[in-house]
Amino acid sequence: MLHRSTRTAQTLLALAAAAVLLAGCVPPALERPAPEPELVGAEARQLLGEARALLRAGRAEDALARLTGVPMGPDDPFAADLLAARADAAFASRQPYLGVSALARREPLLEEPEQRAANQRRLWNRMQEAIAAGVPLQTPAGAPPVPAGWMELGRAAAASGGNPFRLRSGLAEWRERHPTHPAALGLVETLLAEYRAMTEYPRQVALLLPLSGRQEAAATAVRDGFVAAYLAQGNEGERPALRIYDTVALGPTAAYELAVRNGADFIVGPLLKEELAELATAQLPAVPSLALNWADDPVVLPGHMYQYALAPEEEATAAATRAFADGHRRALALVHDTDQGRRMAQSFNAAFTALGGEVLGATVFDPRASDFGAEIRSLLLLTESSARHQRLQSVLGRPLEYEPRRRQDVDFLFLAARPSEGLLIRPQLRFHYASDLPVYATSSIYDAGRGSNADLDGVLFADMPWRVGAGDPAYMAQFRAFGPNALERSGRLYAFGADAYRLVPLLHNRSETLAGGVEGQTGRLRVDASGRVQRELEWGRFQRGRVQHVPPPLRVLSEADSPES
Repeated sequence: MLHRSTRTAQTLLALAAAAVLLAGCVPPALERPAPEPELVGAEARQLLGEARALLRAGRAEDALARLTGVPMGPDDPFAADLLAARADAAFASRQPYLGVSALARREPLLEEPEQRAANQRRLWNRMQEAIAAGVPLQTPAGAPPVPAGWMELGRAAAASGGNPFRLRSGLAEWRERHPTHPAALGLVETLLAEYRAMTEYPRQVALLLPLSGRQEAAATAVRDGFVAAYLAQGNEGERPALRIYDTVALGPTAAYELAVRNGADFIVGPLLKEELAELATAQLPAVPSLALNWADDPVVLPGHMYQYALAPEEEATAAATRAFADGHRRALALVHDTDQGRRMAQSFNAAFTALGGEVLGATVFDPRASDFGAEIRSLLLLTESSARHQRLQSVLGRPLEYEPRRRQDVDFLFLAARPSEGLLIRPQLRFHYASDLPVYATSSIYDAGRGSNADLDGVLFADMPWRVGAGDPAYMAQFRAFGPNALERSGRLYAFGADAYRLVPLLHNRSETLAGGVEGQTGRLRVDASGRVQRELEWGRFQRGRVQHVPPPLRVLSEADSPES
């Protein structure tokens, strides 16, 4: 047994080492064997701090090794926290079975039913993340029945390919095979109720789109995505009757009223902002509806009408959120000089400052130009640097060697630009001494039909999951049947139409699932208090001219965090 003073000294040294870890430094000296089987409170807390710090440093395998072999029995007060950390490390190391096993062991240690339910939900969510990342859910031979059952449940979810109808059947079949599994009467029962709400459609759905006129091509792509999702159900008996109306031929108000007279229980559309403005002033029958755009202020839509859009403002907000999560606190903004560009700048500024960040400079550029040097020099304060050089030469009366220096008080640049503009702006940023400045952009910078985007290397951008390699490529591949380059040309609108169809039962049944979010082709979807469908996007980065998926920053739970995430 250690003498008290010796043990105290070791504990203080351990806590000091943990403080270094939490500051972001992980010295090699901390890579040591697991501690002896008897843990006291300070040692367990220190071990937990070390593991979380390793996770924050991106060293998930080291964190997992640090926690391997540590005793985590029912009498250990830190066992639940240590098992949660072990699960985080295992999933981050792409070892889902070890993560599932840790959370399965954690469940009996939780006293409250709500805590156990949250632990099961957390386990399910982590498996879904592994599936989305393409990690196979393999069960080793001789695995205990509880974690083996969880892994089989995950494989049933993977086999559904994102189809809620197939997943609903898979969950029911799994429960029949595992009636005594802890998840059978807990999580699976809850999931079945959620997926019933996701798959029970109204009897008749009307789709209102401008299928003639100047928006015909866009409306046709949305319609095709909507109908593809309708046909993908695979069960004719569960499909609603579907009627489609042309808002150009009929007018939006007349199309809406005709759909109601023909028996529509739910209406999807119209698509254009001016059509929404017209409906806002009409005396409409109160049929649940999903508008395929956001109404501009001060237009107020009826309370029975939800709003869903591919809004660029959402992407600007996503850029602010992601940059802040990546540790950046001071921003610059460069956006095209259009109404949309200014709206994105406003959304970015509002979101970033609300999080606690600061926008130190913003400017607009002419999207018709080919040289953006003046705007970049002004934003980076290179003009001021040159002016200081000129003043100093004037004072000294002789020429001085001079190397321009950009401002050093910013962490990143928010860029709202199209591919043609971005391909010019990025090299000009490098030319003006800002090659090391991180750039966060919106989806408009990515042209999927372009062979190479090498000039955009390093730029991060928010987009739909399947566009950056994080979604279900098999589902979207069906749209290639619409012709050469169909997916590159209209894929975002196909996905928009498909997700609109999937939202119908959730909105019609007022499902609580949407409060927490559901996975869609356009992002993770949820409805806010105002009735707007918000999208949580994925992120890509240009590397060697190609797009690579960039996962979100690893979120390590603290002792005070809820285990529900």
